[in-house]
Amino acid sequence: MEQPTITDWISAVGTLLGIPAILFGVFKLFRKDKDLERQINSLESLANSQNEVVKKMTDEIQELSRQTSEFKFQTEHMKEANDIANKHLQIISEQFLQNKTTTEKQVELQRLERLSKIKPHFTFSGEMSSPENFQVSLINKGYTAKNIELIQIDNELAKFYPLDKTKEIENNKKLELKGYADLSKTYFNSNQVPFDIELVYENEDGIKYSQKLTRQNQSYNITNPELLEEK
Repeated sequence: MEQPTITDWISAVGTLLGIPAILFGVFKLFRKDKDLERQINSLESLANSQNEVVKKMTDEIQELSRQTSEFKFQTEHMKEANDIANKHLQIISEQFLQNKTTTEKQVELQRLERLSKIKPHFTFSGEMSSPENFQVSLINKGYTAKNIELIQIDNELAKFYPLDKTKEIENNKKLELKGYADLSKTYFNSNQVPFDIELVYENEDGIKYSQKLTRQNQSYNITNPELLEEK
């Protein structure tokens, strides 16, 4: 058997001395792989985290879009509801005004009907006169007249006896007006003297009327009742 030479021993020792370096190199490569793996894992974790953030933001954006759409729907719905409510109020207001106008017209019509129904109306019925005095007869063709009084308009030549204001003149009843000529101011006697008077009275509801009675040249004229005021 051939004995190993010194060269062989040196070569063997060199080989043995190179093993640690090889092992160290392998260790370094292994450690680099671990670092790379950690980096990769870290990147994967970061990517996953970013994906979650993106997903969360996407969900939030979608929720915001949903809420915006819902808000637009609610806004439009409320606008339509307000428009309908305003239209309804307008219709009610118009109906109220129409009803009010109708009611006012009905009240006015009833008032006029009432006034017409109970209105007194005196007409000339006749006269009697003498040189000393005169008497004019008026007949009530309307409804009851009360609180009757005479107002002398332009009567310097004629004087009238006052009326009994407590006396009421009913339908088809006569009112007698008596007077005389003021001979201190005129040479006319009582059956010739002109006069102009106003007859004021109230109807059953206390509404005042007036009629003017004139005598001129033995002719008599009496106006239609004129409404003076209402209570």
